[in-house]
Amino acid sequence: FCARAELLNGVHTTVCWLQEGITAASYLYKAFLHWNKYHSMHSNVLRAVAPAFLVCCAIAATAQPEITSRVQPEAGDTFMYAVDTALTSIDYGTPGLDKTWDFRTLGSAVTRSEVYRPATSGSQYAAFPDADAVLQSGFNEQYFAFYPDRTELLGIATRGGGPIPGLGGANVFPAPVVIQRYPTRFLDDLSYSTAVRFALSASVLPDSLLNSLPIQPDSFRTVTTTTVDKLADAWGIMHLPARSWSVLREKRVTTVSNRVEAKVPFLGWIDVTSFAAALFGNLFADVRTTAYAFLSDETKGLIAQVNLDTLGNVLAVTFKPDDRVKVDAQTSDANERLFVFPQPASEFVVVRHPRGLCSRCAFRVLSPDGREML
Repeated sequence: FCARAELLNGVHTTVCWLQEGITAASYLYKAFLHWNKYHSMHSNVLRAVAPAFLVCCAIAATAQPEITSRVQPEAGDTFMYAVDTALTSIDYGTPGLDKTWDFRTLGSAVTRSEVYRPATSGSQYAAFPDADAVLQSGFNEQYFAFYPDRTELLGIATRGGGPIPGLGGANVFPAPVVIQRYPTRFLDDLSYSTAVRFALSASVLPDSLLNSLPIQPDSFRTVTTTTVDKLADAWGIMHLPARSWSVLREKRVTTVSNRVEAKVPFLGWIDVTSFAAALFGNLFADVRTTAYAFLSDETKGLIAQVNLDTLGNVLAVTFKPDDRVKVDAQTSDANERLFVFPQPASEFVVVRHPRGLCSRCAFRVLSPDGREML
């Protein structure tokens, strides 16, 4: 969209929006500065350009997708993904509007799943009484609370001590951390940080190492701080092998930093990271990673996520392998929903639905990669 206006003595300028690779916000801001510069000399400029300016804003605002709470996960949801790490070339694009991402060449023999179980099934549920769901991955558990306008992470836990005895237990955050807001629109941003602490008795360290320390601690603890900065920097259409989706892209930059603290009698916890770094080298250096997540209001879970290395090269692409649309199945009574459990299922599946939802119901049984089995 362009607006052409006469500025000074027959000199014309053309102001354009929504061009390749530059967001609407930057164009509108530059256009405003351009108008403001000449407004004192030619007051008719603003009036000449304003109609096109407003039309541009209106079209840009109505065309873009938004992510609402209808695709928020809940207890009982299982999301299956394919992972492609054997990439020849994939273009995750640039920021902007009305983009197209062609990922139809993706393939994978590897799948992974995210299973949101009722919070009560978590090993450390007692520490998270307000949680709605738990997501388990290996030894780790994440506890979530769901609200109409946000998703909160309440803390994490390690089941059974994890790989190192003594590291088990719950890490309850001092305050719930908002990790997603609804609705999320183009140019919305969100930043949050979490800190996870694990304590160890000094007795687990070799005497030779303890004797070399300038202090004699009672115990140690590691503090891992994770900071996530998200920006919805693009929207458009994504083409996957199974189907195409209307998506909003979030750029997610994650910074992980580690420090070591020692508990010393009469002094409490003191930071000894510099000393530990001298012994273990880059083990305590900050690590920053970037990923691009593609979300759609048409279905729950990720449509795709592109993970990059520190040089911007694509490491892996996680993507939705099927064409299924997964949202809450609701009747006229908002409290009545369709439930399928357990998820994942092995030998049997229970389907519970409100009376009168359908007189005859048909079901399809699909494999994790989306193939119809029955």
